[in-house]
Amino acid sequence: MPTTLPSVPAPLALPFYYASLVNCVVHYLVDARHVEPFLVKTPLRAALFGGRASVAFNFQAYSAQFSGGRGVPAAQWPASCIGVTQELELNIVAYPAAQAALLPEVSFEQWVMGDEQSKLMGNHRVFVPCDSDNAIQAGIELFGEPKFKTTFGVNLPSFNPVRKAGVSVFEPDWVDAWSFRVNDPETPANDIFTCVADLAGLRPAPGNLSSIVEYGAHDNRAIACRWNILQPLDTYWLTADDARRVTLSYGRSGHPMQKAMKELLDGAHAQAVQTFLSAPAAIQSRAVFI
Repeated sequence: MPTTLPSVPAPLALPFYYASLVNCVVHYLVDARHVEPFLVKTPLRAALFGGRASVAFNFQAYSAQFSGGRGVPAAQWPASCIGVTQELELNIVAYPAAQAALLPEVSFEQWVMGDEQSKLMGNHRVFVPCDSDNAIQAGIELFGEPKFKTTFGVNLPSFNPVRKAGVSVFEPDWVDAWSFRVNDPETPANDIFTCVADLAGLRPAPGNLSSIVEYGAHDNRAIACRWNILQPLDTYWLTADDARRVTLSYGRSGHPMQKAMKELLDGAHAQAVQTFLSAPAAIQSRAVFI
């Protein structure tokens, strides 16, 4: 019997090419019992590493270029060809239970570095906060993502400098900590959580999970899709002492995502952080007198 592909509802289109990406992934190892309730109504089973499950959250800020459409009259052209989105995925690493016999045995380190090439292991998304209506529509209709709209607070590394504080003459300085906050959708002053990863002085290794398998649902059927980051990520392994470099705090939000995070991450500390910053496409330099 031929297998058909999941539909692509109008007005959506695939594939989706990213023009730029900023990404920070914080990996945890947790008690396997913590993830079981989140997989009950799925065909998935938690991947285990030394008896523990892996939970991660990744903040993404990305841009994409869009065309208005073939033959569209000038009066109907969009005002901009660029869209910018921020979102975060709260994930459990899982695999299809029906394919357990085919699953290779890999360590947590091998998983993070991308050695699991059967691509049976992937992300089961628990919550996906996002600030873009278009991205929310695409995530829900194409992949069954559990997306909801909210806002964020961010202070992330960039190739673009900030001004050194307290100096009147311009001196460039650069942010080196990865800091992001997910706000409550109803009361933004009350955050769901805030994460700060200060990795200064740690030596990263190049690693890449791609193709990153994302599990979901479409037309009441389980699906898998792949997300590819096209360059290595900086991978920071955290010792027990290094783990304090990653701080995770919860605000006064009553959102169910916060409850889920507390249940999943209870007693756990960060094991690794992976970061990605797209290369610049062009540079505007400082002027010179003539």
